[in-house]
Amino acid sequence: MLHNPFALIAMLAYFAACMCLVMYRKNGARHRHDVSWLAWLLLVVLGGSAIELTMNPRAAGLFDAGRAVLLALFIFGVRGNVARLLWSK
Repeated sequence: MLHNPFALIAMLAYFAACMCLVMYRKNGARHRHDVSWLAWLLLVVLGGSAIELTMNPRAAGLFDAGRAVLLALFIFGVRGNVARLLWSK
């Protein structure tokens, strides 16, 4: 169990961002191989960070939690579409 509230916030944000990426549906969008690899890599890194915070409780601070929450907000803002996250219109 995580006793550090910042580590708990970061872990929940990473997990929520992972779920948003996993639940993404393209709905007519083009499939780009390079973006799909980046999305997979982002999913691996976010999931690994969540697992690391769960299995190895460390001193996660305010800035770690803030970074995780901002990244999750960005991913939720584009509804899991990594191409829109990378390139703006």
